[in-house]
Amino acid sequence: MKLILIAMLATQTTVVPSSIVAPRTARYIVAPRTPVVPNEVREPRVPPASWSQADPADSLYRAARRALTQKDYETAARLFEAIVARHPRSDYAPDALYWKGFALYRNGNLDDAVDALEAQAKRYPKAGTIGDASALLIQIKGQLAQRGDPEARRAVNSAAASSDRGCADMEMQIAALDALQQMDSERVMPLLSKVLARREACSTPLRKNALFILAQKSGSDRERLLLNVAKTDPSTQVRSDAVFHLSQATSDAAVEALSDLLLHSDERSVRQNALFALAQNKSDRARKTIRDFALSNDVPIALRNDAIFHLSQDPGFLMEVYPKISEPEVRGNILFHIASHAGPETVRWLVGVVVDPKETMEQRKNALFHLASRKDGGDELSVVYDRVPVALKKDIIFHIAQRGGLEKLIAIAKSDPNQVLRKEALFHIGQSRDPRALKALEDIVNP
Repeated sequence: MKLILIAMLATQTTVVPSSIVAPRTARYIVAPRTPVVPNEVREPRVPPASWSQADPADSLYRAARRALTQKDYETAARLFEAIVARHPRSDYAPDALYWKGFALYRNGNLDDAVDALEAQAKRYPKAGTIGDASALLIQIKGQLAQRGDPEARRAVNSAAASSDRGCADMEMQIAALDALQQMDSERVMPLLSKVLARREACSTPLRKNALFILAQKSGSDRERLLLNVAKTDPSTQVRSDAVFHLSQATSDAAVEALSDLLLHSDERSVRQNALFALAQNKSDRARKTIRDFALSNDVPIALRNDAIFHLSQDPGFLMEVYPKISEPEVRGNILFHIASHAGPETVRWLVGVVVDPKETMEQRKNALFHLASRKDGGDELSVVYDRVPVALKKDIIFHIAQRGGLEKLIAIAKSDPNQVLRKEALFHIGQSRDPRALKALEDIVNP
């Protein structure tokens, strides 16, 4: 009879408490996309492979292309010039002057490069490379202006002045803006403001370029412009770039601008990026902004959870604000981040949540899960057992069994007033091969 009873008890089935859930996954914010660095020095395409074997200039073009590819710029310039001089009607002629100008530029001969590019514009205005040529010409004239060439300076100023009008020759406008920045960095600020006020879709590359130049500046005017762009530019990419550049600044004005975006922007992605940027800033103001944001009931829960993630390295603060939070999802997120920290303080805090009758049962079970998962939390399971309701005691028995707490299981099986809990403990005792388990079962069957 004794053996039959023991066998029956050992094979009794039980269900693992459904409240044992995996911890919540923290929300990670992706850093804002780094803006594309503008073409401060626009490198042209490699000349295309020859395409017209019957053309009289085909062999010259092949040789010129090979020389340019091998960076023999002097030879390349001479051969491209030969194409135009000997075969001006060749299919290769319209672009040859551009490649000649580029080769001369790379060889350091800026004046002759200008002559070649201007000759192309005059003789072959419909050449496929005419846009690249215009941009390269302005770039070269910017370098000549830095050397004191007054005519080149006037040309750059004129091209830059056109960068706030229309979308024709956008590549040239970008090059002019870059050249002016190199030539006269102070004069470029008013022009940047004009460019950034543009709203045509075609001017998006120019505005991105202007943002990159603006980011190299300093002072409150820069932060003011970046903030305005982040709030009002019609392009998501440009707005994102503006927030990125603000995140690289450490001034009080930058923190103020990022805080403004976080608190008042209507666009979630902008607020996320501003939050990420503030989290990288180590100032007290930035940290206070994030803390206040996490506690605000007027903020979307997803963004509050993002803020809590950025505060997760400060468990003391999270423990302090936990009682002030009412939303279950936010409380669960805080609990997860606190539980990820080692130390007796965390263990005591988790115990407090488990035994607190004011907490929801779900939150108490989550805290119990984290407590039981810790290497330093096992001893507390027996302590909290007597301070919680039956629904939690079943879970505690499960966790005690997983940690090999045979003595506590035997005590529960022998003396707990609740029969359901005694049976739960007996099941786990029956799974053990420890001689003490068999002796305990025998004692229960034959007291």
